[in-house]
Amino acid sequence: MLKTVTHPETFLLNNLISTYSKLGNLEYAHRVFDHIPQSNLFSWNAILSIYSKLGRLSQMQQIFDLMPFPDGASWNLAISGYANYGSSTDAVGVYKLMLKDAAMNLNHITFSTMLILCLNCRWMDLGRQIHGQILKFGFGSYVLVGSHLLDMYAKLGLIFDAKGYYDEMPERNVVMCNTMITGLMPERHGMVEESKHLFHSLKERDSISWTTMISGLM
Repeated sequence: MLKTVTHPETFLLNNLISTYSKLGNLEYAHRVFDHIPQSNLFSWNAILSIYSKLGRLSQMQQIFDLMPFPDGASWNLAISGYANYGSSTDAVGVYKLMLKDAAMNLNHITFSTMLILCLNCRWMDLGRQIHGQILKFGFGSYVLVGSHLLDMYAKLGLIFDAKGYYDEMPERNVVMCNTMITGLMPERHGMVEESKHLFHSLKERDSISWTTMISGLM
């Protein structure tokens, strides 16, 4: 396998960084990174990942700023690093910069991360803006994105926004249906008949579907 790799030493050292990253050993990971003779995008993302996951935000930003050509994974790591460690406004700042300078790198993980952030921070207006951007960039049919969007709307009390989006979706899976049923439940919005109708219309039900309906009607 190594014979087919252009720079086998880089390949091996990248994997070593990933191993140290999984172990949370920042010192050793960075030591290996500093000795890579020909670092590539994987090298940069591997070291960026460990700073992001450990919440070393200033160092994470320094690494990100030094990257010659950050890709979608790089941007997502920066956004999630800030979002997961309480720097919500910085996460939004990185996202807006990505929209401006690197929109071609937007992906379903970017939008899912931002929707979770909007829910946690109760940012309704920004959530609706991101919904528009999801549609603009063609991610409206992605199940992961759709589930997070429905969850955000329902939990922020915007049940009619959630229902409008749900009704317009060309395809829905059981996860999205369960999210919608949960949002319609009495303890949330009291739309019992709507939730029952949706439940009975499902072609596929799982344990969560049944548990949600039973607990909601008790």
